[in-house]
Amino acid sequence: MENNSKEITQQLTPEDVEKMFSQIDLIPDTVQKEILSGMSSMLGTRESQQDSCYVESGPGGNAVGIVCDGMGGLSGGEIASQNAVKTFVEDFEEIRYETDNFYDFFRNEMVDIDIMISHLKDDQGRYLNAGTTLVAVSVTDGYLQWVSVGDSKIYVIRGNDMVCVTKEHNYFMLLNDRLLEGSITDVEYQKEARRGAALISYLGMGNVSLMDINPNPLQLLDGDIVLLCSDGLYKALSEDEIYAIVKKDPANIEQTLQKLQSEAKNASVAAQDNTSIVMLLYRE
Repeated sequence: MENNSKEITQQLTPEDVEKMFSQIDLIPDTVQKEILSGMSSMLGTRESQQDSCYVESGPGGNAVGIVCDGMGGLSGGEIASQNAVKTFVEDFEEIRYETDNFYDFFRNEMVDIDIMISHLKDDQGRYLNAGTTLVAVSVTDGYLQWVSVGDSKIYVIRGNDMVCVTKEHNYFMLLNDRLLEGSITDVEYQKEARRGAALISYLGMGNVSLMDINPNPLQLLDGDIVLLCSDGLYKALSEDEIYAIVKKDPANIEQTLQKLQSEAKNASVAAQDNTSIVMLLYRE
């Protein structure tokens, strides 16, 4: 079957760039930079934790963070997400000091991890048929790059603005495009919408090509916040609610993460998905 999917490079709109990054040229090169970071993962009402996450940061404005949300049975999703995180971190550490632009690494790494997960087997030698979403960021000397496959999200928060820099790679994305171009009617859209949340891109499908990567690193400003999360957070809380919690006391990352988790749990009493969050605070 012909694969008609294509790689998508998701970038901020010109308006977002002008609003959020207009001060980039005013930043002196001699400032002291650091990144504070934290992560939190909560088991919801599901029987197993299929999320995995990792974060590491330090002085000099350098960091790496990743969140994966697995799928494929009680153990399959957990194995897929854990292997994705482990492989990504190990491979990133091998090349992190060799380049200041990770576009090619991100693109190739997604393909490699996709193939690796598609070949995972259980103890009886049967294919797991598991998969995982992945969102990851690298910050080098205060410059941010990201990659996303699936429907986990990355938010960049600056001042009064919060921008989601990734797309949800689900059937809704295709339906919305088809509706805008006029290839389907409103009636057809509503009929298909019941399957809208189904992923059309994830690691483990075996032929992944749809991913979001910013080709040019974005320079962070003092006080910028980068938030990575699985859908357990943004499906429970609105963007306004997430923003309000994060901005209340961003330097207290542990408390902020606990508040996000507790509010997500309170908002989803009946069925709370597993929720994983990585938070980075850039300071000069």
